[in-house]
This record gives sequence, C-alpha cells and structure tokens, in this order.
Amino acid sequence: MPKIPLNVLATLPRKLGPAPKRLPVGFRPTEADARSLYRQLWRTGSLSVMYTNPGTKVIRQKLREAFEEAQQKPKTIDADIRQQWERAYNTRFFFEIASTRFGVEHSVISNITRIAAENSSGPTHMQKSSMRQAQKEIDKEYNKVISALNESMGLSLR
Repeated sequence: MPKIPLNVLATLPRKLGPAPKRLPVGFRPTEADARSLYRQLWRTGSLSVMYTNPGTKVIRQKLREAFEEAQQKPKTIDADIRQQWERAYNTRFFFEIASTRFGVEHSVISNITRIAAENSSGPTHMQKSSMRQAQKEIDKEYNKVISALNESMGLSLR
C-alpha cells in the first residue's frame, strides 16, 4: 500500500458510498445536474490519483473534453442519455473505489493518467519510422483495452 500524504489522508472518505442506482425512466438531466456531475467527477478523480500534479491536470483535461464534446452533440434518444449518465455515475463510483482502496482500480486510474500525461508532452526527440509504427500499434492496443474495460464495467474512461 502506498504512503498517503497527510493532506490527502484528511480528504479520504471514511466509508464508501452506496453503489449507483439505476436512473428513473423519465430522467431528464438539467444543466445544474451536468455541472454537479462534472464537479463530483473532478473531485473524486483528483482524489483517486491522490492530488498528484500531472494526474489532476489530466483528469481535468479529459473531463473538460468529454463534457464539451457531449454538449456539442445533438440531443439523442432518452435511452442513450440514460446510458451516458449511468456510465458517468459508474465512473464516479470507480473513482471513489480507486481513492479508498489502493488495488486494481487505483492502478488503472494511475496508469491511464500517467500514459495520458506522457502522450500529451509528445516525443522529446525525433523518432525513427519503426518506432513511430510501434507506438501507433501500442496506442491502438491501449485504446482497445480501455474500450473493453468501459464495455465490461459500464464506465466512461478515456
């Protein structure tokens, strides 16, 4: 188990909250609901990476991209909206688990944020074409793993 800094230890939840429930059939999210969900995801996501510097920046950037992308999309069928919100609530719960138990969930979130931080900085030197090709294949496999994880657990990780 990793050592937890005191400022992070004070913010850890004492008990894990209840698992997300299914949304009601006639659920219509408002802007306030979206804003609240964004803040909850940001808070729990930052806590799940223990407020590390690249981790919180990556979480904020990915959340911002996802919410702006969702805002740009045309309104879809109610079932799709419900599924997106259920996935978002499942992701929030996954972040909560990652922040309280330093197991597989914490490792997944830490690795996702680390890889995203490394990819955002770009290569520091010119790569050979064989290295670029290998990196493309690695990225393709990484995206497949993340999408399989999302599908199997009902999450919205990026």
